[in-house]
Amino acid sequence: MAEVRIKIQSDPYQEKVRYYSWHGYWREITTSTNPGSGLLGERLVRGFFPFKAEEIVETISKEFGDGGRIQLVFEGSDDEWQELNAICSEGPYASSFDAQRGECYLSNARDVLPEIIEVFKEIQPLVDDAISERRKVSDKIAKFTDVSSDIIPLCVLGNYSAGKSTFINALIGMEILPNGDEPVTARVFQIKRSKDRDRAIIQFSFGDRHYLLRFDLDGLMVNRDFAGDPFYDDLVSKTAQAGTSMAAQMNSALKTLNSYRQSEDGRRISDLISIEVPFSDTDPWPHDREFVIFDTPGSNSASNADHARVLREAMEGLSNGLPIFVAEYSSLDSTDNKKLYQEIEQIPAIDERFAMIVVNKADSADLPKGGFDDDEIGQIMHWSIPSNLYGQGIYFVSSILGLGAKNSGEFMSDNYAEKFEDQQRKYVDPSSRFYKTLYRYDILPGQISRRTNHESETCKDLLLANSGLFCIENEIRLFAERYSAYNKCSRSESLLQEIIDITKEEISVKKQLVEEQKADREEQLEQDKQKLIESLESCCCDEKNASAGGYDDDLNGKISADTWFISADVLNTRQQKITESKREDLDYAHRADAAAEARRSVLPHFADRLGDTFKNDGTIGLADRVNKVADGLKTSTQGLLDDAKDALGKQSEVAKTEKEADRNAADQLFDEIVADYTTYAMRIAQTVDGESQAYLKSCAEQCRQSLYRIATDDDAPLSEEKRREVGEIIINYHDLQLDSVRVPDFNKAEFNEIKLGNQVIFKRDKLFLNKVKDKFNKEIEQCFNDARGEIRSKHIDRFNAWLNELLNQIESNITDYNPVLHDYVEEINQQTTQIDALETKLGILKDRKAYVTRVIDWKD
Repeated sequence: MAEVRIKIQSDPYQEKVRYYSWHGYWREITTSTNPGSGLLGERLVRGFFPFKAEEIVETISKEFGDGGRIQLVFEGSDDEWQELNAICSEGPYASSFDAQRGECYLSNARDVLPEIIEVFKEIQPLVDDAISERRKVSDKIAKFTDVSSDIIPLCVLGNYSAGKSTFINALIGMEILPNGDEPVTARVFQIKRSKDRDRAIIQFSFGDRHYLLRFDLDGLMVNRDFAGDPFYDDLVSKTAQAGTSMAAQMNSALKTLNSYRQSEDGRRISDLISIEVPFSDTDPWPHDREFVIFDTPGSNSASNADHARVLREAMEGLSNGLPIFVAEYSSLDSTDNKKLYQEIEQIPAIDERFAMIVVNKADSADLPKGGFDDDEIGQIMHWSIPSNLYGQGIYFVSSILGLGAKNSGEFMSDNYAEKFEDQQRKYVDPSSRFYKTLYRYDILPGQISRRTNHESETCKDLLLANSGLFCIENEIRLFAERYSAYNKCSRSESLLQEIIDITKEEISVKKQLVEEQKADREEQLEQDKQKLIESLESCCCDEKNASAGGYDDDLNGKISADTWFISADVLNTRQQKITESKREDLDYAHRADAAAEARRSVLPHFADRLGDTFKNDGTIGLADRVNKVADGLKTSTQGLLDDAKDALGKQSEVAKTEKEADRNAADQLFDEIVADYTTYAMRIAQTVDGESQAYLKSCAEQCRQSLYRIATDDDAPLSEEKRREVGEIIINYHDLQLDSVRVPDFNKAEFNEIKLGNQVIFKRDKLFLNKVKDKFNKEIEQCFNDARGEIRSKHIDRFNAWLNELLNQIESNITDYNPVLHDYVEEINQQTTQIDALETKLGILKDRKAYVTRVIDWKD
């Protein structure tokens, strides 16, 4: 039976999975090598790996299985590996697959996102300076900045009457959104968690006026600034009739705003209404992230046919939106949602790969007792909504029971209260004949289903768990903590590229303008002076090229990354010294001596006892002597055993002490190596910076001399006085000033993982010094190259700008006798300065983009 080996290579940043089969080498599975393979379907290639991992394993089993075990090699992030490993080590495929990590891997997004956020902070002042150039740059910066934020948009979509508002009330834990069987949401509600437990806010516009309604625990706090406004007074009056509580009055206010159409003078309520309200403390959502819930009009409601536009505008600048489609079980096969699917795809902030389908009102649905069988699941998956929107799963929930679990069954709505009272016992009494656990109906990938079932089973709040809401909120939490970071990281890379492209276009436009202005100047300037200026400009161009061309050779002859490399011998010496110190701390030598002495004394002690046993002083008879020998042999044997046990125990203590000393030494050595890396990174930056400055300042002086010779040559078409004046400008022009570049610690997080194959080894008793050496030197070389690249870009850009400024001064002096020409030159100088600034910014943007690309790229 031939060995079957399949490699899965998953890149969640690029949203693509590749598959390979082993033929003595890895050959990619494509439509030409494996026509008709189910692995090449759009869902298994483009979907998010954890949600399709078990389906992938099942497909591999069907297409490549021959009865023997299949070896899976996985390359990707550790987050994704854990999902695959769970499938291959437990569940139905545990007996058929062996899984192992491949040589290449990707960093988890949540691990590298902090590094990318630091990049955002670093370049924010830079791009802020450029946003006045174009409106679209400003828009890109707004998005770019948001990529690093902790905002998690939750977009609740679906048909009216499916209970979207009730579901959101359950998520919040408070009955603030109006509910009913008729369409009740005519606008898009944007709901955030309030920073204060006793404060809430509703914001909207009416006509040209912006309104802010503040609420405390007793209800609406009257704003005197709006007193006397008929619209506001009417709103306050209606709100006051709802009772005296935050939830009741917010509910009433939103119901009033939602039903308001248009005033006689044409004013209308804004399509977007912003809400801040305290969320329940019982939900599992992390409080260090800002969840923003968007409640939209029903996709089949005529009350606001333009809701997709409003939602798209409201989410402008956000990223990693989680779409949650709410439907009833009986409408999962409805066909009136095609437009909604298309609208979702057109909203960049929504990532449809993570779509959650929430089957609401599941408490009253006709569900089979005990859950769905495979045939029923297959049928459901072919229904209209699942077949178009299925991402991470289908979740069954009773929003009313979930809300009741959070508010202790205290409802404002009699409709809610009645349904809760009718159903509650079925969800909290396991002995009930009709005991219900809705989470068991969830249709999820196998390994995720096993995990969510376990989490729900162990939840202490039976009502919350069995309502299905606990599972949904847990998966939202997991999305926020783990999955959303992938979208943020990949979006940051694409946004940087967009900003780079805009900056390039801006530079191109300005360069074209300079060329046009030079042509106008040429028409006005005397021919011989034009030739002089062209000679000066040509000289500057040649010097720029020569300086940039010789830069690398000059620095390569002076500095090299291997200056900071570490050798295995040095590591070994340091390890031995640290280990000796750790052994002294643990009294290793004394323990070892005691163990050695115990070993040496075993046989002598045994011989002494035997000697005492057979010693005969002639004072006792034969029978007593026999008894004495027997007792002596017994005592000697027991003594031998006790001595041997003591020696082994002491030797075991020595071994434990040795292992503890080795572990402590490994930890200290690793910490020292990380500290060395940080120190070396700083020295690398300082050294490269110094050599770079020395080279370019030398080039600057050569350029100065070349320009001086051209401008003051006897053949120059200038008067002697003008040549002298221009010469003094060149000689006295300020020296090239280069700022020292601050270089960050590149990829220190990567260095903290020293691996042997796929195992982190710095936690072991001893470090594998050759592996440590190779990893350290590789990271130092990368740090060196990064520092070289960043410093080269910044210094050469500044050198070019300095040369342009000097040339501008010379040209201004040559043409200053002619006002028209002088104006041309001044305009050209201004545009050139702006181009230099943009070129510098472009260099930094490219460098930072390359860094972001590298931290989310493949590693081995």
